[in-house]
Amino acid sequence: MLLIRNAEVAALAPAAGRGAAALDVRCRGERIVEIGRGLAPAPGERLLDARGGALLPGLHDHHLHSFALGAALRSTPCGPPEVTTLEQLRAALESAPGAGWVRGVGYHESVAGRLCRDRLDALLRERPVRVQHRSGKMWFLNSAGVRAAGLEAASDGRMFRADEALRDWGGPGADIAGASRLLARYGVTGVTDATPGNDVETAAALKRRGMRQRVVLMGGESLREGALKIMLDEHSLPTFDALRGRIERAHGAARPVAIHCVTRAELVFALAALIDAGAGREDRIEHASVADADGLALVVQAGVTVVTQPNFIAERGAQYLREVAPAAHPHLYRCRAFIDAGAPLGGGTDAPFGKPDPWVAMRAAVTRQTADGRPIGGAEALTPERALALFTTHPADPGGAVREVAVGASADLCLLDRPWAQARETLLSEHVAATVIAGAIAFTRSA
Repeated sequence: MLLIRNAEVAALAPAAGRGAAALDVRCRGERIVEIGRGLAPAPGERLLDARGGALLPGLHDHHLHSFALGAALRSTPCGPPEVTTLEQLRAALESAPGAGWVRGVGYHESVAGRLCRDRLDALLRERPVRVQHRSGKMWFLNSAGVRAAGLEAASDGRMFRADEALRDWGGPGADIAGASRLLARYGVTGVTDATPGNDVETAAALKRRGMRQRVVLMGGESLREGALKIMLDEHSLPTFDALRGRIERAHGAARPVAIHCVTRAELVFALAALIDAGAGREDRIEHASVADADGLALVVQAGVTVVTQPNFIAERGAQYLREVAPAAHPHLYRCRAFIDAGAPLGGGTDAPFGKPDPWVAMRAAVTRQTADGRPIGGAEALTPERALALFTTHPADPGGAVREVAVGASADLCLLDRPWAQARETLLSEHVAATVIAGAIAFTRSA
């Protein structure tokens, strides 16, 4: 039983200069049951004073990885911005708590080049070490780690797409409850977990370990519902017939597909197979990191949804400016072009491979700037309202209609500490005053 008083309520956060009424919102169980002025508190009802702050639908992150995020909270940062030099990397590994495995995350070659078994031995030999590249694709092990994992055959200590194999190799477990609390601080009330290895036990395991957000799963063939997650790696693409066959079998089981595409070749290959197999709006392209005119045209022809991560413009933009050909800069993590072309567009953070704060993604979608203020693809910029909509559509329909704060709607809410006309100017998660999940307060900044 919850009554939120004096909130700025609108069907969608109002545009700048257009006010919204200060109203009271009553929640019972998991639903909003009443909205009005001066609602009298009921016996036993908890009160939350919004003080005129904007009350938004709770944010839904349409692409993240829950267990990896929980593991990252108990791992050692090994890449930018925390670690940028070889000596900082050595210090980070040496100071890792505990006495067993050291699990590092977020590594990038700009720190100390390409890691391998010998290079890690030179940094820390006494404890087993595994360090994940920030892309999530590669793990690097030192000699003690190779021995502890029984992988002497992996002589160089490099393991590609090895998350499942490494999951049970010791070290602190994933802090799912901590990840849930962190997401609640950002106003996140639901997530779509895009991990390929998700199975029929994943949802129960997340709930058992403290995940309060609503969870939509995609994953492997063992799932009976939810999108089939298909990973593509340009250097080892399947045959066209094999990919089309997986898509057709998923569709035959009444499941859409969600295909990981971070290069132009992966995008074109995936879309060609989708078009040949017969695609629809429920099918998804994950990331669409590079989408030129041809890729954009194929997205429209296929009629699929795109879920992208504009936060990488802010987080990795400096690297893109150094390493990506200038002609491709306008095609990186596009937003406006997809919307203008009529392609449904949703937003995710790809946490923990990106920051789990959706407001970073919204801000980057508006400013299209790197962390140091340099522009990338300015023509792709969105209004603050459209950037917010990347994270406020229905969990099953990224890019669809924006959810409303309305009677009968789910009581999944994000309360800001100021009116939207002010919040839209900064788009900072620090302005989240409270988060309500299924009618219960999951976070209040005052607490």
